[in-house]
Order: sequence, then C-alpha cells, then structure tokens
Amino acid sequence: MRRPRRVPPAPPPPRVPDLVVAPELASIILLEHALDVAADALLAEHQTLIDDFHRPRDQGPVVFLAHTICIRAATLRQTLWRYRHAVREAAMPPAHDPTDDNTF
Repeated sequence: MRRPRRVPPAPPPPRVPDLVVAPELASIILLEHALDVAADALLAEHQTLIDDFHRPRDQGPVVFLAHTICIRAATLRQTLWRYRHAVREAAMPPAHDPTDDNTF
C-alpha cells in the first residue's frame, strides 16, 4: 500500500457546545471511527496490504478491492478532518478589530 501523505493531526473530538452549533459532527466522528475499524479489519484479513511492494491487482478482486477501500478510506478521513476544522473555524467568533471603536 502506498504511504499516505503527511496529514495534520486529527482535530479534537467535538464537545457538547460544538454539537449544538454543528450536530452533524456526531455522525462525522462515527464515520471516522468506522473507517478506522474497517481498515484495521481489512489489514488483519489481508496482511499483504501492509507490504509496500505487493501488487493487489495480481492477488485477485478481493485483495484489490480491500486495497482500494483502504486507500479511499484514508482520503475520506482527510476530507472529514478538513470539514471538522472548517466547521470549528466557522463557529469561532470574529476577532475584535482594535481600530473599530464602537463604544457607546
């Protein structure tokens, strides 16, 4: 299996206030965990996937598709992390502009 590109660390799990603002984060977290479990199970069943020099297409459709799932799961996981980062940034209050003096 090709080595994935270096990815930023996973964002911390959402807290209750995060879920109030963006309840979809609960299902995103579940999907991330499901992807991890599926990839681990596939690697346990098809240990040749760990070998960087294996050729999954030559090992039949089951191994080839397991390899494809692992690769796509890694890509989807990165997308989910980016989504969580974007939601967190969107929920942050805007920074106070010190030049904007709106005192009454």
